[in-house]
Amino acid sequence: MLVLFTSHRVEMLKHFWEIAKDYDTIVIEEPKDSLFERMLKGDVTIDYYVENTNTSFPIYLTYQCEVLRKFHSMGKKIYQVEPYLEILESIHRAIESKQPLPSDEMAMRVRSIEKKVGEAWIDYQEAFMRRDFDALVDSAVRFTKADAERFIVRDEMRAEAIAKVGDCLVEAGQIHILLPEILKEKGFDVKVVDLPKEVANKLGIVFYLNPGNELTIRYMLGEEVEDDEAKLMCAQSVIYVSLIPKDELLPSEDDPYPHLKRECKIAKKVRKLSYDECKELFYRIWGRR
Repeated sequence: MLVLFTSHRVEMLKHFWEIAKDYDTIVIEEPKDSLFERMLKGDVTIDYYVENTNTSFPIYLTYQCEVLRKFHSMGKKIYQVEPYLEILESIHRAIESKQPLPSDEMAMRVRSIEKKVGEAWIDYQEAFMRRDFDALVDSAVRFTKADAERFIVRDEMRAEAIAKVGDCLVEAGQIHILLPEILKEKGFDVKVVDLPKEVANKLGIVFYLNPGNELTIRYMLGEEVEDDEAKLMCAQSVIYVSLIPKDELLPSEDDPYPHLKRECKIAKKVRKLSYDECKELFYRIWGRR
């Protein structure tokens, strides 16, 4: 079994293709979707599928679907496996249709975690609207702790579902570091490839994570992080998010890795900033209220 850490960037898909083509079964990191099989078979267009999918990366999804269609035509089995998000979607549907919320054990666990994440996120947004940097950072620390708990549960639930699929290639975001370890505990021989990091190494670029993601991982691993260090990492992450390109960028001959290069450069830059420097830069970017 191979766990392939990757990112939702078009520039990574050619590498995904080269690795995934050697596997008969591919598991992608998406909740089950009734349109997915129809898209793979060509019964609905990729554009229609993307338009009817809740995604933050429509351009990436469009290109990914083209790759997955090719794999499907080659006879490969492709599964969407992300139980946590499936439960979350069922909760949202129940709320929208004013039906009773799911109340089984796993649904209650998801609801509890999402409550913590949601409360911290609201505090974050309100602090941002007030341009209260200190409160923004404090809420970011709370959000990161809750998010780490969410990722732990997501990895546990996903590993349980993947174990039923058996030997396969598993697509996963870089932050899902516990997934391969849980699969190993279930008896699988698991190899891991961190695609963005490998590509960066080949380009001679030092790979840097967003400090906020690094803090999330440290919390996931159960590390003790001093309050001042956590606040500094979240302050750096606020600046990272403020500076990173918001639009999806397509690779070109002159710029084959537009996201990877920019993300590593900005992550390296913000890691050198002190808390006060982050605070000053935040107000220079966003102004005061």
